[in-house]
Amino acid sequence: VNRAFYGLPPLTNSEGLHTNAILGFLNIFLKAYDTFRPDYVIVAFDVKAKTFRHELFDGYKGTRKPMPDELHEQVPVLQDVLHSMGVKTAVLPGFEADDIIGTYARNAGEDGLGVVILSGDRDLLQLAAEDTLVAIPKTKAGGTETENYYAADVREKYGVTPSEFIDMKALMGDQSDNIPGIPGIGEKTAGKIIAQFHSLENAYEHADEIKPARMGEKLKENIELGRLSRVLAEINTKAPVEMDYKEAAVKDEASFFNDDSYIFFKKLEFNRLLERFNAAGAAAKAEIEYTTEKNSAFPENCQSPVGRFIDPSGKLTALDDGEN
Repeated sequence: VNRAFYGLPPLTNSEGLHTNAILGFLNIFLKAYDTFRPDYVIVAFDVKAKTFRHELFDGYKGTRKPMPDELHEQVPVLQDVLHSMGVKTAVLPGFEADDIIGTYARNAGEDGLGVVILSGDRDLLQLAAEDTLVAIPKTKAGGTETENYYAADVREKYGVTPSEFIDMKALMGDQSDNIPGIPGIGEKTAGKIIAQFHSLENAYEHADEIKPARMGEKLKENIELGRLSRVLAEINTKAPVEMDYKEAAVKDEASFFNDDSYIFFKKLEFNRLLERFNAAGAAAKAEIEYTTEKNSAFPENCQSPVGRFIDPSGKLTALDDGEN
């Protein structure tokens, strides 16, 4: 969603709701679906609350700028759009979206399924495996392409295995997440050290062998910081997710383009996506009357595009069931 927001120019519908992140996400999502044709789909979201990583390190993600209001107002709308398309979403207080993704990837992988992880976050490369693909989308001038990584691709790109990628990050840290790492050790040096010694702890035990010697000294002096950084960097693949991935079955692409999602796409004024409804066989409503109402589920000062509509039969229907 973040990459989609910055990958498209500012867009609003006629009521002033920003829509570029929603549209960009849907473009990425639909292209990925067309490419991979998954049997199950889950979209994971972060919640605005502290996680177990904040409990371990108060400065975790402390350097991040707040989400822009123009993006923040689009997140709950996107969730409702996905629900209208029949796509399951998942949040888990105390954990991050990465942990949700990692847990479902592990669960499905253990059941023998091939897994595709679609994310702009390279931290998820640690989850790549022989049957788990990490697809990293790139949005340029409204177009989308992906970099695809199985375990062998991670090794070829970074010189380390996916699990060693965690130790590499423990050494180099992560400025965007404010993971400290070992002061003075960057990505290139971290990659060489882990490629040689395969883990943070083994590198520490052989610190005197690390060249240049000052890097070995830095590791010895800051080993506890490195250990903390490794815990912060590792994705939890056993998070207590509430939904079974088997509840997230998707029949086919046509199921996304239904009467409920038509209401949203019409309201958001996604005209190109509206063209796909006839192709999908959905019954496009000729006349729809909208009223926009305040919705407590949306950010303050954000008028929800979700309200009430009158379908062609004249029946007044509440689109929002009060839970979404």
